[in-house]
Amino acid sequence: MKKFVRVTLLSSILSFSASSHALSESEAEDIADLTAVFVFLKNDCGYQNLPNSQIRRALVFFAQQNQWDLSNYDSFNMKAMGEESYRDLSGIAVPVEKKCKALSRDSLSLLAYVK
Repeated sequence: MKKFVRVTLLSSILSFSASSHALSESEAEDIADLTAVFVFLKNDCGYQNLPNSQIRRALVFFAQQNQWDLSNYDSFNMKAMGEESYRDLSGIAVPVEKKCKALSRDSLSLLAYVK
């Protein structure tokens, strides 16, 4: 009976861990990149009125749509990753107006889903 309980417990633990996928490095980078896009829109494109709470909801919505587990989000240095993404985005040799237009077209619609 003890052996049966152990096997059952072990299999349930393994099945739980198999279905739980923590946020990977590349997924964290994607979230940092999207955060940098919103920061760029706010700082460089005239969208200063975008509420931070709505941006946070959009980031969570984005992660949920991709079925990402955010339980280990705090294990990444998201501030540093976001700052690096922002520097990369700012350094792209495209006029700011073109960047703003493309980023707003491709990203602001995400905010509409989380109003």
